[in-house]
Amino acid sequence: MTSHNAAARSGAALSIFVRGVLTLFALVWLFPGTSALSAREPMLIPGKSTLYERILTRPDAELHSEPGAGTLIDTLPAFEIFYVWDDKDIDGQRYLEVGRSSSQGPEGWMAKERTIPWRQSIVVGFNNPANRERTLIYRSRPEFEALFEHENIAAVLEELRAGAIAGGLRPEDPVVSIEPENYVDITSQLYILPILEAHEFRMPTTRIRSKLLRIASLPKNRPVPKRSVDRDEALRNFKVGITFVIDTTKSMDPYIQAVRKAIERFSALIADNPEGERFRFGLVGFRDNTELVPELEYVTKVFLPLNEDSTPDKFLEAITHMEPATSNSSGFNEDAIAGVQTALNDESMNWDTFGGRYIILVTDAGPRESGDAAAYGALAVSEVQQRAEEEKVSIFTMHLKTASGRFDHTPAEAAYRALSQFQGNQSYFGADGGDAATLERRISDLATSLTGQVQVAMDGELAEITEEDETTAEGQAQRIGRAMLLAYLGRTEETAVPEIFEGWVTDRDPIDRRAHPLQPFLLITRNQLSTLHDVMEEAIELGLRTVSNEGDGDFFTNLREAAARISRDRLDVRSAGTLGDLMGEYLEGLPYTSLIANITPEDWAGRSAPEKYAVVEQMRSRLIALREIHDDADRWIELVPDVPDGERVTLVPLSLMP
Repeated sequence: MTSHNAAARSGAALSIFVRGVLTLFALVWLFPGTSALSAREPMLIPGKSTLYERILTRPDAELHSEPGAGTLIDTLPAFEIFYVWDDKDIDGQRYLEVGRSSSQGPEGWMAKERTIPWRQSIVVGFNNPANRERTLIYRSRPEFEALFEHENIAAVLEELRAGAIAGGLRPEDPVVSIEPENYVDITSQLYILPILEAHEFRMPTTRIRSKLLRIASLPKNRPVPKRSVDRDEALRNFKVGITFVIDTTKSMDPYIQAVRKAIERFSALIADNPEGERFRFGLVGFRDNTELVPELEYVTKVFLPLNEDSTPDKFLEAITHMEPATSNSSGFNEDAIAGVQTALNDESMNWDTFGGRYIILVTDAGPRESGDAAAYGALAVSEVQQRAEEEKVSIFTMHLKTASGRFDHTPAEAAYRALSQFQGNQSYFGADGGDAATLERRISDLATSLTGQVQVAMDGELAEITEEDETTAEGQAQRIGRAMLLAYLGRTEETAVPEIFEGWVTDRDPIDRRAHPLQPFLLITRNQLSTLHDVMEEAIELGLRTVSNEGDGDFFTNLREAAARISRDRLDVRSAGTLGDLMGEYLEGLPYTSLIANITPEDWAGRSAPEKYAVVEQMRSRLIALREIHDDADRWIELVPDVPDGERVTLVPLSLMP
């Protein structure tokens, strides 16, 4: 009875906690930051009590000193972002008082008819087009809907796509543009596709629920002449970096030797061949918590840094020094997350040199769960995968399912499948029985596939996919390798999105049920991310204290007072309404919502205490990822020259938002 009551109290505390957290997150987003730089605040969106009105300019919109008259200040390109301070009617014509910075005040007036309302901060970016058809951008919603009534829609789309690629679209065609051939990484080559409208619908061809989005093209800068890059020469210079991240605990000796044999075979294959100069290797070993078991000697160790000099011969020399531990870990799972993080982030690992970037994770154990005993604390698998994908690094997991770990196989496989996601592909390979020969063969197949891609690239071409089986290492290497080549060409050729367009796209491919052409991001200022970080930190601390019964019992009040203290604005958030009132205004009309924002009190009540506690841990992991984004100075962009540092913006994947 005592245990049951304790669980009930814990569940009730967590239920209060999640309601408070949701309220707190709502407060961050609902109350935009203000500054003493401007005594006036922008207008609120009609019908809202906390969200500022913003617009995008249409081509050649004119900014004047007075509404309908006055000095011409500037003639603007399409899709510049402005806040709105006033809306006046002058002789039947409406004019908006606008400015680019919410803190620096209005700059002038422009005709309302030369603007487009933009009432949300979610934008989309194109995913890598490898292994799927390029996305078409449609002229209007009615034309899109009429097009998809065609009985042979696949053939019609193929014809329209061919016309768009050839530059032969006609004025009467329902398509206005097409996604670029190469991959344009939105996080490093900033472009913004703001969502102007969003509608849920069921794709007529696949019957999958999809979103039909009206978007605009918003490059950060005006188009400039691109540097001249010879595509063939770029392909010939394509290089591949492969870092092995190997579990070096007591049971791993036969698998370390299997990796060595596979690389010996690979080294012999490319010896004296020009493609051999295109491959470099890194080597990282990982074990587990040395505070729990000091005899393990290290959590992670770099045996060979990845750089221009790390040849196959140096890899073979380095792996001779990799020996399994002589002592057992404290449990079965090992700190694979620490190993991957070291391979990604250690200063000795120079990924920038390489167009093809691979981590090959080799282990017979599941990853240590996030928490105090893990080297990276609360950082979870999903956030590590997101970080790897941002760095254009694909993780291939070789999971050795030994008999001794049979109790761990199912959760370990689930974690490693999530870790091994890369741009719609999954590179997880389990070896039943922990067979070392299977591991050696799979690494050899992977190396052979990558060698073939490099050979074709050195001829100035993109390799075609010949292995249809996506479950093999070779099949995945072909698909991911092609994606990396397109991303590499996008960087070297400085590929840009279509310069100016407004049109309609779908977030699911109309023919291929597996293809996701778009990824949503939140356009966020540094001030907003700072506030969110501080709020999450406070919420997690209060939540954990409440769960452990160390709080004073009135958690919801404490959390609202924390919001009042932390929020970078002048509003009294302690008088905010209910959770439904707060979240309803912010979420209304948004085409995407976060995992936590979708949890209702009823949903929460039906969850077990461990499931509720997992939400707190998920926030801790995402807090680490968001802190890395906040502290990365290179990510922050001035959309307006000379704005305060806090008004610089970046794009955060919605998958990292709480």
